[in-house]
Amino acid sequence: MMGDLASVEKREAPAPPASDTAAPAGASAPGVTAAARRFLADLRVEIESHPGVNHLFLGRCATSPFARQDYRVFGENHYPLVCVFTSYLERLLIRAPTSDAKLWLAKVLVDEYGEGSEGEDHATLYGHFLRACGSSVPDRADTVKVPAPAFEFVSEHRRIVSEEPFLVGLGAVGPGHEWAIPKMFDAVIPGLRRAGFTPEEIDYFTLHVEQDVDHGAWLEEALLRFGGTDEARAQIRRGAILSLEARARFWSGVQRAVVRWRQPSAVRVDGASPRTIAREILMTAWDGSPRLRALEAGYDSLLARRRPTIRELIEQSRR
Repeated sequence: MMGDLASVEKREAPAPPASDTAAPAGASAPGVTAAARRFLADLRVEIESHPGVNHLFLGRCATSPFARQDYRVFGENHYPLVCVFTSYLERLLIRAPTSDAKLWLAKVLVDEYGEGSEGEDHATLYGHFLRACGSSVPDRADTVKVPAPAFEFVSEHRRIVSEEPFLVGLGAVGPGHEWAIPKMFDAVIPGLRRAGFTPEEIDYFTLHVEQDVDHGAWLEEALLRFGGTDEARAQIRRGAILSLEARARFWSGVQRAVVRWRQPSAVRVDGASPRTIAREILMTAWDGSPRLRALEAGYDSLLARRRPTIRELIEQSRR
């Protein structure tokens, strides 16, 4: 894996780390190619138009009259992602092959640890939001199991940053997060305001949008230097798309959880394509049988018991 990166570095030596007063991304920095600039411009468009960033559930957050209780379900599913995000950056920081890569990761980590938010890290800020929703999950992290959508998302990202080449991991937590989150949260924030949350209660979301604009600019400076070869660009894009595909599955899972909360007797959400008549009949028969529904509930409970608690998930991320 490090051999792959070494070959990338030999073909294109990185410029000195950019400072806060550096020229805008895409300026004539040493080693930056026109192909790298075109690649990043195209990648940003691809990310911002991806179904994971424009999920139907996010559109409903922006336009539907969701209540605080709906956002409690939303938040309890989303909270584990926030708790372990820094672990992805920490793993990549250790593996980063150059000072440019380490610099960007370190700058983002400083913000995630609480710089610019009065010393409160993002998980703490999210805990304030959950309590405003009426949730006690932040205070019961030792006993609350990680919801399935969050567990699947975190597992995939741990795999990416641990097992995939470094640039794939950077693509996942860089473009896959920093360019996607502002647009996703731009859909969520109007719904939160409509539900009656105060500006202080949704600090996590508004601060994250502001910070991720900065993170995205820092990232672009780094990726312009890394994206000098077809191989490097393919790895960066692969990481971003892997992350966004996981994000789309996550939002679908959160949507099902909210539907289950709102309509416990109507939990069958349509998939990407309409169900056939035969499948609809079979599912109606299944849902109408108390024994079969009890069997399904028992199976779901078994799977939940096998997932870690939020505290265990956080501890695992530190290993």
